[in-house]
Amino acid sequence: MLSRMRRRFLLAILSAILSSVASAQSNEDYAALLKRVQQGDMTVDFRAFRIAGVLASGGHGSMHESADRMAFRKLAEARDYQGALESANQALARNYASIVNHFDAMIACQGLQKTDEAATHEELLNALLDSIQKSGDGQSPETAWFVVTTTEEYIFVSRVLGFKAKSQAFFPKDGHFYDRLEVVDPKTNERHSVWFNTDVDMGAYKPPTHVDVPLR
Repeated sequence: MLSRMRRRFLLAILSAILSSVASAQSNEDYAALLKRVQQGDMTVDFRAFRIAGVLASGGHGSMHESADRMAFRKLAEARDYQGALESANQALARNYASIVNHFDAMIACQGLQKTDEAATHEELLNALLDSIQKSGDGQSPETAWFVVTTTEEYIFVSRVLGFKAKSQAFFPKDGHFYDRLEVVDPKTNERHSVWFNTDVDMGAYKPPTHVDVPLR
């Protein structure tokens, strides 16, 4: 039987190998899916596209999107829609699978009256949002909607559910990570709790690849 130290050493090597393989795989997956999407193929797996996009761009998707949104909002609030579009396009160049980036690009294009471009971004935005809606019902951690960034949650709550987010709480459970948002329906003033799985953003997402390595 292998010693405990040697066992840990082998597990550390395995973890590094799997991380490297996952990173390389996500780059390949993203490139392939990106090509199809940019050619107008709307039959791609948009959930897989979102995951591959955030992993291929280096992870930490919420951090990147928050910084991008801050820059975008300053320009949009100043009605510099050309600058805002350039800002959104820079963000899209890093991750074309980002819901937030397409939302911002759509707003900028609408401000510039570029209706065709705005419609293209809106079509992709809706397809990406639909991939969240299909992932669960948001009623519990077990049926949480699957997101790849925190910023996705707020656009989903507003655009798909028609609710306003009031507060957010973080819950780790059984090796997974969740956000619970308290939301309000502005039409009825009813309050609801909705759940999102945030494994990707927390670095806990495990790709569907399994490798068995005998340890003895």
